Amino acid sequence: MSRQGPWDPGLQVERTTLAWLRTGLTFVVGLMVLLRLVAHRSAIAAVACAAVALPLAAVIAIASWRRHRAAERSLRAEEPLPDGVLQAAFTLLALLAGAIGLVYVLLM
Repeated sequence: MSRQGPWDPGLQVERTTLAWLRTGLTFVVGLMVLLRLVAHRSAIAAVACAAVALPLAAVIAIASWRRHRAAERSLRAEEPLPDGVLQAAFTLLALLAGAIGLVYVLLM
């Protein structure tokens, strides 16, 4: 019989994964609105920003699911949880969105 932890490993990891996916979706929607605003001034700038930001958002979504599986395995095996690469990617996406917004406000 395995030792019971203070949590249900499946539910904790699932809630965290869903939160990451909601956050990623929020970034994508915000970037789409920002890209629409930029497109009114320069279609080339909008395409360039989309070419960088949208694939990064897709990578974050894929990483969320991979982290979900790794965290679930780690909790069941009572090993340390995965590293913070996903959080770093979200930080990069937030900085990118902020930079695009700042450039838009200052130059447009």
